[in-house]
Amino acid sequence: MASISIRRKPTGFILLSTAVLAAILGLAWTGSSTLEGRIVTMRYFLFVLTALSAFLTPYLLFPDKNTPLIQLGNLGKKSLQQYVFVKFGTYFWPVFFLMAVMLFGDFNNPMHHIPLKIYTFLSACLLFLAIGMLSVARYVKSGPSSQFWKESQKGRNIRQKAADYLKYPIDPGSIPSLINTLVILVIGSAAIILAVYLGERVHPLAELTVFLSLSVYAVLYLRKFSDSFVRNFYSSNSFFREFFGVNMKGEEVLATREVNQLWWVPGFIRMHVWQFLVQLDRIIPAGRAVAAGHLVVLFIAYQRPDPQFLVIIWIIFALLHQLFTLLTFRLEIAPRWLLRWVAPAYIWFLSRFWMQMRWVLPLFLGMNVQYFLFGTPDITNQAVIIVTFLISAFFVSAFGLTKTFNGANS
Repeated sequence: MASISIRRKPTGFILLSTAVLAAILGLAWTGSSTLEGRIVTMRYFLFVLTALSAFLTPYLLFPDKNTPLIQLGNLGKKSLQQYVFVKFGTYFWPVFFLMAVMLFGDFNNPMHHIPLKIYTFLSACLLFLAIGMLSVARYVKSGPSSQFWKESQKGRNIRQKAADYLKYPIDPGSIPSLINTLVILVIGSAAIILAVYLGERVHPLAELTVFLSLSVYAVLYLRKFSDSFVRNFYSSNSFFREFFGVNMKGEEVLATREVNQLWWVPGFIRMHVWQFLVQLDRIIPAGRAVAAGHLVVLFIAYQRPDPQFLVIIWIIFALLHQLFTLLTFRLEIAPRWLLRWVAPAYIWFLSRFWMQMRWVLPLFLGMNVQYFLFGTPDITNQAVIIVTFLISAFFVSAFGLTKTFNGANS
């Protein structure tokens, strides 16, 4: 009997559009670079991918809207693991395609140094796969410990001390996630540094060997917790579903900002933007995530890479801001039937677009701090980056209309 997938498959148009966008980005990034420049760019890109995997994995996996169907089907550990990794793979394949374009989309010498390009590509794929598997394994198994820290007396004591002495709202339930982020980031970064060192001192195959060893370790680590995968998945899914904002004393908070604080939003959509921001505040600390991104970009600039490379990094960073808009498409944040009932389509388009305007000033300030320290990006490139940000915000917000007003009543 044929199996039925409970995941909605992307349309051919979306797959083609994603592939074209990745190809254009890869060719614009490294199409005219030398082989050495491509390899260096790929290594920096692996650092970025490691950081994103360490931070974003729980937001990509949980909460899973198909949980009732998974429970109804009573999926076993193999079926559930396959489901989780297929879901994760929908975010992975454009990255693999982008890495291939970055290495093989060579305008100058397309048929030269093919073995080295293959080694580098396989190394990058293995590192990304290994970090992805480690991220999934660690976050899936984090549910029981997160719940313990959130509900135990030990966790309540930590929250109380943080409120009384540090004056900072620490939720003990987030401690395992914080540890996972740090562990994955350290493992990935250390593997890249070691692989690069051995690859340059010994042979490019040594770099491939390091990442292959990390992949084997990731597979073994995943198998170690395979028997408890189902139980941990349900526990983690429940925890992250309930992981909304709490104040320093542990009381539930329904809102962390006032409507009149949104001075930069036109009055007729201010309430709707506020609604999105309150929901996002419960899920992800957007300000801290963006601040961390600025530090990463500044760290990359400190290495004094090619100025054009830094411009591409800023463009990617600007595009990553649109992930916040994509989160507002989730049903638990904005049920489609509710949006259709409350306001017409253009209101939600403008709300999502203006929601992203809050990042224009931080982008501008961050670029000018880097320009003051390192002389790049200049005013022309800053304008290109800001325009790219605005165009991407426009199209992602427009995409939200098709998700909300062309879908089924849900």
